[in-house]
Amino acid sequence: MPAFTHLRDESRPFNELSFPEVTVLDVGELRRRWSAWFDLGDSAPVPLRSRHAAYLARMLTGEADPVTSPWFSTVSVTSARYQVVVQARSREHLCAHPAELPQALRTPRWRVLIEHVSRWAELPASEQAIVVSLLTQLGFHRTVMRLAGTLSMSAEASRQQLVYEIGRAAFQLNRKSPVPREIFGRLAEQAARPALRVLSALQLVSALSRGRDHKSAAHWLGVATREVDELSREPAWLAHLVTSRYHRAAALHELSSGDLEPVIAHMRAALDHDDTLAGLIDDPVRAHYQHENRGLVLEAYLKLDTFARTAHAPADAVGQLQALDPVDPEPLYAIGAYRAGLEDWQGAREAFWQAARSGTLRGAEAARAAAVCSRNLGFEGDAELAHRLCLELDPAAKDTP
Repeated sequence: MPAFTHLRDESRPFNELSFPEVTVLDVGELRRRWSAWFDLGDSAPVPLRSRHAAYLARMLTGEADPVTSPWFSTVSVTSARYQVVVQARSREHLCAHPAELPQALRTPRWRVLIEHVSRWAELPASEQAIVVSLLTQLGFHRTVMRLAGTLSMSAEASRQQLVYEIGRAAFQLNRKSPVPREIFGRLAEQAARPALRVLSALQLVSALSRGRDHKSAAHWLGVATREVDELSREPAWLAHLVTSRYHRAAALHELSSGDLEPVIAHMRAALDHDDTLAGLIDDPVRAHYQHENRGLVLEAYLKLDTFARTAHAPADAVGQLQALDPVDPEPLYAIGAYRAGLEDWQGAREAFWQAARSGTLRGAEAARAAAVCSRNLGFEGDAELAHRLCLELDPAAKDTP
């Protein structure tokens, strides 16, 4: 399997790049795919993680059921929306604060978000948590920090949920800051709700495992493990959702040991709990939580088999993932890498091309990988198109794929 390395000139900040005129990229389709990040709309198909924003906005407008605690797993990195906006050649949508979006571009839902931000101090903690989660999904992490002010912990569950969401935004803004880790540590030990205790511990497991601090990660995984049994106090659907996430995080941590057996056992448990969750959902928001979770479990399975050269993913994992999330560059890239590992160059090429059409820097990486696959198939013209698409998505990309 080739190494799909995306080489770029890191001395050129993404926000200072000059993007060329498009010849391959369909900017209209790119913008439609990420419509939830542009106008908080309900267009489909869109990446599951971008649809978080539409569900959160509906909670604020009253279109959905009354405001409930947000339980999304994925959080946007600070530059994600910016990447899509500039790649779609739609710089008029750039703004450092929701209220800075031009009047002509503000949809009713966007105006409701602005109104809630302006009334921040008057909102109950439950609504503040929704506002913070929505701002974070849209990339307004600095706005969250300005609203948060001086953080203070509380014994009230809704206030703790708010602090958790603020901690997630703070971590994405500065992963080296000790503040998010302090927030998650205190919540893991003191939060009123078992779900929040487990999820806070898992935030630390994930961050520390990726930072190769396996000893500290093991400590917080132990904290999460002790709290899992307490999830029986939560609604059944939430207990299975959080337990599935626990097993997925534990699998990631166990990879460092080199022993695949506990990794596979945790992945199977993650899928089992998601299967049970699927039978318990009874409204669109919970269905969305389950779809997101299933997608993340399947993506993790494919990455595991690609990395370890094993075959433990469900037989229909690729088909399931494509049906759940057909346009997000992240899972599509995982599918492409998985198929390339099987030397299915045509299948890999198709997945990488689809990922590239959805933009972000992952999309640029996918375009480069598509060029490699096309060359392996002898499709030189297609490889050149993929190379041009890579440069249209990331002008800082280096050399020919």
